[in-house]
Amino acid sequence: MKVILTYPYRLAVLVCLLLTTAGVAIAQKKGSSPDTIHMVAVDSATISRNLSKLAKKDSTIIKSDTAVGVLINRIEGYTLLLNQQMSILKRGFDTMRISNEVPLVDTSLDLVKSNIAGLGRTPNINDIYTNKVMLEQLQRKLGTWQQSLFSYYNQLVGINDTIHSLRRDTSMRNIPAEDELYGFYIGQLSRLIIKFRSVDSANKVSLIKIGLLQNRVANRYIEVSNLLEDMDYRLKTFSANMFRRDYRYLWNPHRDSIDPLKFIPVVRNSLHKSAQVLVIFFSIQWPIFIIWILLAGIFAIWVYNNIRRIRRNHPEQEGEAILQHAQYLYRFPVASIVIFVTTLSSVLSIRYPILYTEINWMLTMAALTVVFRHHLPATLFRNWLLLLGLFLVYCLNNLLIEVTYAEQWGLFICAVLSLLLAVRLLRETAMSTFAHPKFTGPVIKIFAFTSALSLLLVVMARVSTAKIMGSSAVVNLVMALNLYILVKILLEAVFLQVESNKNSSTFISFMDYQDVQRKLITFLTVVAFVGWLIIIARNLYLYDAIYEVISDFLSTSHRLGNSDFTFSSVIIFVLVIWISFVASQLIAYMFGNTGQSTAPAQKTKFGSTLLLLRLAVLAGGVLLAFAASGIPMDKLTIVIGALSVGIGFGLQNIVNNLVSGIILAFEKPIEVGDVIELGTRSGVVKEIGIRSSKIAAYDGSTVIVPNADLISQQLINWTATNRVRRVTFTIGVAYGTNVQQATDIIKSAFPDREGVMTAPEPLVLLSQFADNSINFQVYFWIADLGNAGSIQSAVLAYIYDAFSKAGIELPFPQRDLHIRSVDEGILSRIRQPGSGGRSGDAEKNL
Repeated sequence: MKVILTYPYRLAVLVCLLLTTAGVAIAQKKGSSPDTIHMVAVDSATISRNLSKLAKKDSTIIKSDTAVGVLINRIEGYTLLLNQQMSILKRGFDTMRISNEVPLVDTSLDLVKSNIAGLGRTPNINDIYTNKVMLEQLQRKLGTWQQSLFSYYNQLVGINDTIHSLRRDTSMRNIPAEDELYGFYIGQLSRLIIKFRSVDSANKVSLIKIGLLQNRVANRYIEVSNLLEDMDYRLKTFSANMFRRDYRYLWNPHRDSIDPLKFIPVVRNSLHKSAQVLVIFFSIQWPIFIIWILLAGIFAIWVYNNIRRIRRNHPEQEGEAILQHAQYLYRFPVASIVIFVTTLSSVLSIRYPILYTEINWMLTMAALTVVFRHHLPATLFRNWLLLLGLFLVYCLNNLLIEVTYAEQWGLFICAVLSLLLAVRLLRETAMSTFAHPKFTGPVIKIFAFTSALSLLLVVMARVSTAKIMGSSAVVNLVMALNLYILVKILLEAVFLQVESNKNSSTFISFMDYQDVQRKLITFLTVVAFVGWLIIIARNLYLYDAIYEVISDFLSTSHRLGNSDFTFSSVIIFVLVIWISFVASQLIAYMFGNTGQSTAPAQKTKFGSTLLLLRLAVLAGGVLLAFAASGIPMDKLTIVIGALSVGIGFGLQNIVNNLVSGIILAFEKPIEVGDVIELGTRSGVVKEIGIRSSKIAAYDGSTVIVPNADLISQQLINWTATNRVRRVTFTIGVAYGTNVQQATDIIKSAFPDREGVMTAPEPLVLLSQFADNSINFQVYFWIADLGNAGSIQSAVLAYIYDAFSKAGIELPFPQRDLHIRSVDEGILSRIRQPGSGGRSGDAEKNL
């Protein structure tokens, strides 16, 4: 018998059963801690008795034997679901790391607070900026923690919603009427109740833990945000007042500030505080140090393997001559690797503590000193040592947290020495024959100007700003030289890579280092110049302000017609298109035939597939540019429509060439490296482009041929299958020559001759009885058509010598001249006296 449900939204039987065991749950709660999960056994008899009572009172409880299968399947499904949720809860969430690092955040905050409390009337801009850097790192870390904890909380809420959705299952209101099935149902239900209560209890405990940890992290995040706003305010205040007097004049010091011993405690406290900041920073950002170490190791392995391969693939003297071109990497490998890593770290590590940056600079200076000791003349090296001393003084000065009278005099002396050094460098670079970079003069002039400005500021008692200018002058000069050396090191690394693969079958064997150098040096120089500007902005503490201005300018929305755009999206669009175009050209260069292969007779294996790859790169670049710049993809249809109109009005030839290029890529009638003849032109296919192809003619010129001409005109491909070629020439002998003897002599020119094929064998045929000679037609095959001219020349020279030795005459044209009339004036001049006997001879000849 089955009763129709009258209240479809009432609580299910499972809720009722849980409510009946509330007393047990309360007892568990009173006797256990909130962090402990207890499995409380539920008596089946109690469940059965409570269920019977509930069925008498509630008409929604239905006794039926027809729904037993549905009930059992439903209970098994719920059991599996609860097992999955319990497994997630047992595995727990990765909050141990966050809990363990919260004390480190507290220590960092305490250090920043003590630094803020110690800032005096003349604050150190480096100290303020270091505090800001630490707070930004803490804010980033706390923000990451908040995201993780919020994700964990959402998972727990999802588990809670899942397990409590079981309460709303109305199918659980059906209970078996037969006793045996009823007992089985009660047993299954008992186990389900136990799992439900366990999962629910564990979920509540996890929610409490995550909530408490979220609260701790949120409080610290708010505190860090407040302190960061305070640092921004202090930096803006310093920027507004940086040219105001912040200390006493050199000639009018305070009586207590003259004591030089006051400088020692300031140095000690400053170094101690900077070391604490670096330790805390390393504890937070230690993965970045591992990345730099790995990068140094990878670069070292790369260079070492290339050097080893060059030594292995070349004789000792030849390999040594090649390696000598890498004057930095080969002679100073450790110093070069240090320069590579520390320079990249200095350029990319913008928001790092000042002590970390200075340690990078010191390692760079030590490596440069090792290199310059062997490369610079003695006079320039002494100037470098003076620059090194100034650099170390300014590095120490940047760490001082309090201005002293001794520091003021130190800044004055360093500014004077910097000016003298600038004058010496300008004079010596103008007179020295040592090859120096083109930018040396402008950089030294900037160094002199900044040093003079520092001297003026320290005399005017603007100590903080004088410190910034003096330090920036020295660091900027050092980093300019450093970036120049880094560009040289990177070019040498590419040189070693190319030379170590010259005899391999990889694409690098097709590269011409001179061409690579010309293309790469411009790019690296631009990147190095941008990096130098970043370092200047960092040293002058203008980076953040410039970054904000540029960011606001790029992110501000503008409206053009019905479309909104930002300059950042435009720049991204153009940049992605440019990168895809450069990548396409680079692929064409690296995989194309540059004529530098050690086996010129070998055709490159990449062929016309290169064109498809370039098309794919360009098409992918266009799509990526639309996606990355945020331009709606439906705008692409407008561009395609505009192109369609353009095709109809005048782009037919361009489209014809583009389609022809695709046909060339698929059909492959020619490939890069083929020797072809097109009309009156012949040469080697250098590049199969998207619109046109390049043919290197034998006279040294490069012929640009539209792809449509390659498809529509008759084209001869000498190397479509191989480089074998038949050479033909005609040779004549005088009448009366023994034909068989002449034939044997001609045939004797081919046996054992390098480059001449024996099958098919050379063929000599008597072809013609000409006016003055008996002509022979000679045919022979060569293995490489590139040697046709030299082999034919050698064969003809041999035949000429052999004919001369055999007395066989090579005829030349002969003609009989008959004169029918001569002018009398000419005859009279011939007969004049004084002509001697020659007149008679002349008459006879006439």
